[in-house]
Amino acid sequence: MLGYDVVIIGAGASGLFCALTAARKGLSVAVIDHNNQSGKKLKVTGGGRCNFGNTRVGPENFISENPHFCVSAISRFGPLAFKEFLEDNGLHSVEEDHGQMFCREGAVAVADLLERLCRAAGVCFFMGVRIKNIERNGDFRVTHPGGTIPGKKLVVAAGGLAWPQVGSSCFGYGVAENFGLQLVEPRPALTPLTMGPSWALSSLSGLSLPVRVSCGAQSFEEAMLFTHKGLSGPAILQISNYWQPGKPISVDLSPGNPVDEALAAARTTKSQVKTVVSRLLPSRLASAVVPPELSAKPVAQLRKEEAAMLARRIGNWEVTPKELDGYKKAEVTGGGVNTKGLSSKTMESLCCPGLFFIGEIVDVTGHLGGYNLHWAWASAYAAGQAL
Repeated sequence: MLGYDVVIIGAGASGLFCALTAARKGLSVAVIDHNNQSGKKLKVTGGGRCNFGNTRVGPENFISENPHFCVSAISRFGPLAFKEFLEDNGLHSVEEDHGQMFCREGAVAVADLLERLCRAAGVCFFMGVRIKNIERNGDFRVTHPGGTIPGKKLVVAAGGLAWPQVGSSCFGYGVAENFGLQLVEPRPALTPLTMGPSWALSSLSGLSLPVRVSCGAQSFEEAMLFTHKGLSGPAILQISNYWQPGKPISVDLSPGNPVDEALAAARTTKSQVKTVVSRLLPSRLASAVVPPELSAKPVAQLRKEEAAMLARRIGNWEVTPKELDGYKKAEVTGGGVNTKGLSSKTMESLCCPGLFFIGEIVDVTGHLGGYNLHWAWASAYAAGQAL
């Protein structure tokens, strides 16, 4: 029954990077995971390309009941820190739209690199291990069917509920509550929005276009995708973090090209309404947006109120989703361990010294575009340095 300086629960992005950081400080580290391989979720992130970070990282890119909690960690682990880490170890990055950074060699290469460096630094892995109990009597004692793993300090990097198909579970939340920490109710985040069985535009499934979607004071200008159940695409995933049940979202289907201006410009021509609108929108969407009685009407004959109605339908289309699409489609989990119970500098529990929480399990949720992996690295680095 070996004893370790640090026991880390979870061999995902944050767990691996924390293990490496601590081991390179000379600490003995054990990593435990119920999956039989490390980095299982990491290996499929970004469509297998690993959107590991973003050049625009700032506090405004994260959501939490305490919006200032992330400031300390991300200020000490800057936007390019993980890029430099990869390059120092032979991997390369590619910057794409909106500041997104991807690993040229892919997500598997990133996960394999982290495990390889951990093992080289002396980290011990216990994979495919189901934890039965965690107790503390001086040191922490993690009991599993094969025995007990003692550790002076315990780091919970168990992730959230998103992507249950790669082994996500609520285990870490139970650990937090057992040691006296409170939770912000977990919820699917960065997920499609569903409209219910009577979704009138299900026939547009597969159609994608650039939009500006808004909910309250928040808005995002990216692509939106119609699905047979509702709406998806980057713009919708982003706004899902802010949407509340029963509230509408507003979609500008033609950002930068106001329909009222297009109609006004066409009044001196013989163009029909459907012709003008089809210049702004995909033809299938244009047919769905323009009422049949106006479709073939010459723009010059449009009444003022008809033009205003078309402008609203296209520039300020309001729709009320039924619900979030759930954890299977969610990129990450919102909510989690309440940051009021953690040190923002070290990720250590304020009520249970020696116990740390990092990564997705904490109530810090990033925007789409590499921000959640950046939080994984930054929180792991903060804890690893503090250990």
